[in-house]
Amino acid sequence: MRRFAPLLTVAVLAGCGGHSAPKVPPGAVAVVDEHPITRVALAAELARTRLAYAARKQAFPARGTAAYRQLERAAAALLVDREHLEAEAERLGIRIGPEQVDAALRRLKHKEFGGSEKAFREQLRRTGLTEPGVRQALRDQLLASAVGGRAGPADVTYAPGFEPAGTH
Repeated sequence: MRRFAPLLTVAVLAGCGGHSAPKVPPGAVAVVDEHPITRVALAAELARTRLAYAARKQAFPARGTAAYRQLERAAAALLVDREHLEAEAERLGIRIGPEQVDAALRRLKHKEFGGSEKAFREQLRRTGLTEPGVRQALRDQLLASAVGGRAGPADVTYAPGFEPAGTH
Protein backbone atom coordinates (compact mmCIF):
# COMPACT_ATOMS: atom_id res chain seq x y z
CA MET A 1 0.00 0.00 0.00
CA ARG A 2 2.93 2.32 0.69
CA ARG A 3 3.72 2.41 -3.01
CA PHE A 4 0.30 3.78 -3.85
CA ALA A 5 -0.01 6.21 -0.94
CA PRO A 6 0.94 9.25 -3.08
CA LEU A 7 -1.67 8.22 -5.64
CA LEU A 8 -4.43 8.14 -3.12
CA THR A 9 -3.77 11.67 -2.02
CA VAL A 10 -6.11 14.03 -3.80
CA ALA A 11 -5.51 17.71 -3.35
CA VAL A 12 -7.61 19.05 -0.52
CA LEU A 13 -8.64 22.39 -1.88
CA ALA A 14 -9.05 25.18 0.61
CA GLY A 15 -12.35 26.93 1.00
CA CYS A 16 -14.74 23.99 0.73
CA GLY A 17 -17.80 25.62 2.14
CA GLY A 18 -21.09 24.17 3.16
CA HIS A 19 -23.58 26.98 2.86
CA SER A 20 -27.21 26.37 2.02
CA ALA A 21 -27.53 27.38 -1.64
CA PRO A 22 -27.97 25.85 -4.15
CA LYS A 23 -30.28 23.07 -3.10
CA VAL A 24 -28.99 19.52 -3.48
CA PRO A 25 -31.19 17.74 -6.03
CA PRO A 26 -32.77 14.34 -5.36
CA GLY A 27 -30.32 11.55 -6.12
CA ALA A 28 -27.31 13.65 -5.15
CA VAL A 29 -25.19 13.84 -2.02
CA ALA A 30 -23.70 17.25 -2.77
CA VAL A 31 -23.46 20.04 -5.28
CA VAL A 32 -20.04 21.52 -5.99
CA ASP A 33 -19.59 24.48 -8.31
CA GLU A 34 -23.12 23.82 -9.65
CA HIS A 35 -22.31 20.16 -10.47
CA PRO A 36 -24.17 17.45 -8.55
CA ILE A 37 -22.30 14.55 -6.98
CA THR A 38 -24.70 11.66 -7.47
CA ARG A 39 -25.53 8.83 -5.12
CA VAL A 40 -24.51 6.52 -7.99
CA ALA A 41 -21.01 8.04 -8.02
CA LEU A 42 -20.85 7.68 -4.23
CA ALA A 43 -21.94 4.04 -4.45
CA ALA A 44 -19.23 3.36 -7.06
CA GLU A 45 -16.57 4.96 -4.84
CA LEU A 46 -17.74 2.88 -1.87
CA ALA A 47 -17.65 -0.27 -4.04
CA ARG A 48 -13.99 0.47 -4.86
CA THR A 49 -13.31 0.93 -1.16
CA ARG A 50 -15.05 -2.38 -0.39
CA LEU A 51 -12.77 -4.15 -2.90
CA ALA A 52 -9.71 -2.64 -1.25
CA TYR A 53 -10.92 -3.85 2.16
CA ALA A 54 -11.52 -7.35 0.76
CA ALA A 55 -8.05 -7.47 -0.82
CA ARG A 56 -6.54 -6.65 2.59
CA LYS A 57 -8.84 -9.24 4.20
CA GLN A 58 -10.44 -6.56 6.37
CA ALA A 59 -14.10 -6.49 7.27
CA PHE A 60 -15.98 -3.69 5.53
CA PRO A 61 -18.10 -1.67 7.97
CA ALA A 62 -21.77 -2.58 8.06
CA ARG A 63 -24.27 -0.12 6.67
CA GLY A 64 -25.67 2.14 9.37
CA THR A 65 -22.60 1.96 11.62
CA ALA A 66 -20.51 4.97 12.56
CA ALA A 67 -17.55 3.48 10.66
CA TYR A 68 -19.67 3.14 7.50
CA ARG A 69 -20.90 6.74 7.81
CA GLN A 70 -17.30 7.88 8.17
CA LEU A 71 -16.34 6.04 4.96
CA GLU A 72 -19.41 7.44 3.21
CA ARG A 73 -18.52 11.01 4.21
CA ALA A 74 -14.88 10.53 3.20
CA ALA A 75 -15.96 9.19 -0.19
CA ALA A 76 -18.34 12.13 -0.67
CA ALA A 77 -15.56 14.58 0.24
CA LEU A 78 -13.20 12.88 -2.23
CA LEU A 79 -15.78 13.21 -5.01
CA VAL A 80 -16.40 16.86 -4.10
CA ASP A 81 -12.66 17.62 -4.15
CA ARG A 82 -12.26 15.82 -7.49
CA GLU A 83 -15.17 17.71 -9.08
CA HIS A 84 -13.88 21.05 -7.80
CA LEU A 85 -10.42 20.27 -9.13
CA GLU A 86 -11.93 19.43 -12.53
CA ALA A 87 -13.95 22.66 -12.54
CA GLU A 88 -10.94 24.77 -11.57
CA ALA A 89 -8.76 23.11 -14.23
CA GLU A 90 -11.40 23.88 -16.84
CA ARG A 91 -11.70 27.48 -15.64
CA LEU A 92 -7.93 27.86 -15.91
CA GLY A 93 -7.78 26.20 -19.34
CA ILE A 94 -5.82 23.22 -18.04
CA ARG A 95 -6.29 19.90 -19.82
CA ILE A 96 -4.77 16.60 -18.78
CA GLY A 97 -5.09 14.13 -21.63
CA PRO A 98 -4.82 10.35 -21.69
CA GLU A 99 -1.28 10.56 -23.07
CA GLN A 100 -0.15 12.46 -19.96
CA VAL A 101 -1.76 9.86 -17.70
CA ASP A 102 -0.13 7.07 -19.76
CA ALA A 103 3.28 8.72 -19.28
CA ALA A 104 2.69 9.10 -15.53
CA LEU A 105 1.69 5.44 -15.29
CA ARG A 106 4.84 4.38 -17.16
CA ARG A 107 6.95 6.48 -14.76
CA LEU A 108 5.20 4.92 -11.76
CA LYS A 109 5.74 1.39 -13.06
CA HIS A 110 9.39 2.11 -13.79
CA LYS A 111 10.10 3.82 -10.46
CA GLU A 112 8.14 1.55 -8.12
CA PHE A 113 8.28 -1.79 -9.96
CA GLY A 114 11.43 -1.61 -12.08
CA GLY A 115 9.22 -1.56 -15.16
CA SER A 116 7.71 -4.94 -14.28
CA GLU A 117 4.09 -5.21 -15.39
CA LYS A 118 3.80 -8.43 -13.39
CA ALA A 119 4.93 -6.73 -10.15
CA PHE A 120 2.53 -3.84 -10.80
CA ARG A 121 -0.39 -6.24 -11.34
CA GLU A 122 0.52 -8.16 -8.20
CA GLN A 123 0.46 -4.94 -6.17
CA LEU A 124 -2.95 -4.09 -7.61
CA ARG A 125 -4.21 -7.53 -6.59
CA ARG A 126 -2.79 -7.26 -3.06
CA THR A 127 -4.22 -3.80 -2.44
CA GLY A 128 -7.56 -4.16 -4.19
CA LEU A 129 -6.80 -1.22 -6.44
CA THR A 130 -7.59 -1.32 -10.13
CA GLU A 131 -5.69 0.15 -13.04
CA PRO A 132 -8.56 2.57 -13.79
CA GLY A 133 -8.45 3.66 -10.14
CA VAL A 134 -4.68 4.21 -10.32
CA ARG A 135 -5.12 6.10 -13.59
CA GLN A 136 -7.78 8.33 -11.97
CA ALA A 137 -5.49 9.02 -9.00
CA LEU A 138 -2.62 9.87 -11.36
CA ARG A 139 -4.90 12.21 -13.32
CA ASP A 140 -6.02 13.87 -10.09
CA GLN A 141 -2.39 14.27 -9.08
CA LEU A 142 -1.47 15.81 -12.46
CA LEU A 143 -4.45 18.19 -12.30
CA ALA A 144 -3.65 19.23 -8.73
CA SER A 145 -0.06 19.91 -9.71
CA ALA A 146 -1.09 21.93 -12.77
CA VAL A 147 -3.74 23.93 -10.88
CA GLY A 148 -1.36 24.52 -7.99
CA GLY A 149 -2.39 27.32 -5.66
CA ARG A 150 -4.58 28.97 -8.29
CA ALA A 151 -7.77 27.16 -7.29
CA GLY A 152 -10.53 29.35 -6.02
CA PRO A 153 -12.81 28.37 -3.16
CA ALA A 154 -15.32 25.64 -3.84
CA ASP A 155 -19.01 26.41 -3.70
CA VAL A 156 -20.26 23.27 -1.95
CA THR A 157 -23.60 22.25 -0.51
CA TYR A 158 -23.98 18.81 1.05
CA ALA A 159 -27.18 16.85 1.47
CA PRO A 160 -28.00 16.30 5.13
CA GLY A 161 -25.83 13.58 6.62
CA PHE A 162 -23.06 13.88 4.02
CA GLU A 163 -21.23 16.89 5.42
CA PRO A 164 -17.59 16.23 6.22
CA ALA A 165 -16.97 15.48 9.90
CA GLY A 166 -16.84 18.61 12.01
CA THR A 167 -18.91 20.81 9.68
CA HIS A 168 -22.40 20.16 10.96
